[in-house]
Amino acid sequence: MRKVVITTDSGCNPRDITNMLPDMIIDSNNTSYYDLKKVDEDSNIKAISNLEVFDRTINGERFHTSSPNINDYVILQKNILDQDKDIVHISTSSGVSSGSVNASMVASSMLNDMYDEKRVSVIDSMTAGSGGTVINDYALDLTNANLSAKEIVEELENVKKRLITTFYVAKVEGFVSSGRAPAGIMLSDKLSLRYRVDINNNGRLFPKLPVFRGNIKVQFMKYLKTIINESNIEEYDPNYLAVLITRLKEINLDEIKNYIDSFNYFKPVSELRFYGAISSYGVEDQVGLGLIKKR
Repeated sequence: MRKVVITTDSGCNPRDITNMLPDMIIDSNNTSYYDLKKVDEDSNIKAISNLEVFDRTINGERFHTSSPNINDYVILQKNILDQDKDIVHISTSSGVSSGSVNASMVASSMLNDMYDEKRVSVIDSMTAGSGGTVINDYALDLTNANLSAKEIVEELENVKKRLITTFYVAKVEGFVSSGRAPAGIMLSDKLSLRYRVDINNNGRLFPKLPVFRGNIKVQFMKYLKTIINESNIEEYDPNYLAVLITRLKEINLDEIKNYIDSFNYFKPVSELRFYGAISSYGVEDQVGLGLIKKR
């Protein structure tokens, strides 16, 4: 049985970017960049850091994003296949990206034909950001347990139905610029409304009640306590929790850690920032949580 390698899109925010395929970040001048890293070293396209994307975003620049280049899939994944390893690719949700379509096309019409057998399997994660982080963590644990590609695919198809992907949106600018804002949401900033935005079972972003109103930090803690609290904490798998952030201005990361650690349930929280694919739609004090519900 061949060893299995997990690859993924940057929209899924893996902790380790070694086998990550960068989304494309396109600025207001129509200049394209790789999200965090280059795959094709011969390309004239430069990589851009998530911090630069975020700084330019909050200074008023508008970016848009697209799924990884087809050529990058071939370069990265062929290198892995040539090492006699199989691949399970985790793509950003088809509800917000075309990544799964492109990855499946490369796998079926190019790579698998090249090797005369199925060597690349593609999972539409139905998530992004913090949810992508935890499904990648889960997938890596499966590879460490020496499961086959087929077994890993079966496990991931099951676990993606139990993912919780949720974001605290402190200000509406990012939500509006993403093109997914419901009618009237632009007026809400004057009312100091803070949103919980989840990814639903169809892999799409949607605002979820309750809507929070008032101080950013105070309302964030209310939001956090609706997600993780004494009455529901044992519904979650203690091995998987991701906390992703943009730049925190009013919210304090240590307070997030201390609250979660107070339950002595999850592994310690480590700082992880949104990559450019999500930072390009971000605002200050945006936080994402990714969890997995137990079976």
